Amino acid sequence: MRMRRWSVLSVAVIMVLALMLSACSKNANESASTGSNGEKKVNIVFWNSGFATIDENNKAKKKEEFYISQAVKRFEAANPNVKIDVQDVPSGDELFAKFQTASIAKNGPDLTVLWSGSYMLRFKQFLEPMDSYFTSEERNRIVGWSATTEDFTAEGKAYGVPFATDGTFLLAYNKKIFADAGIDPVAQRPKNFQEFVAMLEKVKTKSITPLGLFKDSFLHVPDYWIAQTVDIPGLDSLVKGETNFSDPKLVDIMKGWRELFEKNLVIADDSVRQLFIQGQLSMTVGANSDILTFAKEMGDEVGFMKIPDFSEDVKIHNGGPGGVGAALVMTNYSDHKKETADFIKFLMSKEEQINKIKSGEARITVVNDVDVNEYVSDPLVKEMQDMANEPSTIFWPDNVYPAELTSEMMSLQSLVSSGKMTAEEFMKKIDQKRDSLLKNK
Repeated sequence: MRMRRWSVLSVAVIMVLALMLSACSKNANESASTGSNGEKKVNIVFWNSGFATIDENNKAKKKEEFYISQAVKRFEAANPNVKIDVQDVPSGDELFAKFQTASIAKNGPDLTVLWSGSYMLRFKQFLEPMDSYFTSEERNRIVGWSATTEDFTAEGKAYGVPFATDGTFLLAYNKKIFADAGIDPVAQRPKNFQEFVAMLEKVKTKSITPLGLFKDSFLHVPDYWIAQTVDIPGLDSLVKGETNFSDPKLVDIMKGWRELFEKNLVIADDSVRQLFIQGQLSMTVGANSDILTFAKEMGDEVGFMKIPDFSEDVKIHNGGPGGVGAALVMTNYSDHKKETADFIKFLMSKEEQINKIKSGEARITVVNDVDVNEYVSDPLVKEMQDMANEPSTIFWPDNVYPAELTSEMMSLQSLVSSGKMTAEEFMKKIDQKRDSLLKNK
């Protein structure tokens, strides 16, 4: 499931690798080729970590059949002086290390896809701000800019362009189990955490556990409750040390996390998807792919709802974690910024977003001028698209935190759920880790 960590690499090792890259190869962005009309041909290096080029279910599918290959072909036909050199690279830690090493040597790509938020912003010294390349009209048709700006607001300086949305993380529930308990969790949606607990207790039996979570569901549930309590600017304030995680309101959230386990209302294991399909769980969490899998396996027996609000006075109601999890970024050392920006805008155009959905490689989009229902027959996909674009969908909190702070949370949260650490102790340790990171910044 969705858990992101980046191990801190030795600066010395990175510098050595950077020097080797710089000494051993000509800048990959340079181009000596000339077009048929005598015009110098521009070569744009695209490190592709976001578009599919392999289909695990159809190994016979050729690379040129995938959406990105076809999109590149269309762009090059319209721009004969530009060549897009697509180089597939892995995502995550390996890309981060490779990108930093190459960028120190100014020998990296013109364009790549990075995880958004703090994962992307740690490289902002190498990234070109994208604001001047988009008109306000062009920017307004793309949702999720707050995931790419330095202050996490939609109007801030953007160091990337929203690439794809993770949708909204939801709760899936077994309709029959809830009906047998006399509960409609949507019509009788809990208004706060205690009502949520009371609902789970009603569906608990010897053979059925009320709620199944993934091992990293701290990021999906209590971390979301923290985010909805303080809002995204409030998360930024927590990271900057202007406010504290040990605030009593936030401590109460961790007390609730402990209560779920103390009352045996939850299991946390990555096997919960199968347990839910088998009817051994009344409810579980899920992202887009999970939701479609549950619907396929369980048909009308499965329903979906948003995670209940932790309290009635939270700042964001009836939402969920999710939103833009990745961004297209352009390097500030690129020799071909205009052409690279043109290619990014081409990929984000209405026509290309439609082509991407038609290809079957994307279910939902980050643009608001494409109705996916016109191209996808599944009404559930349309519902996911609508929820993804709702203001109440909160950008992944762990994309706002420094990666080291997220790692600290994940390593300690199980001590709270198991009762080996109090909620107060946990939040104080998170404050201490945050303060340490700020001090050493």
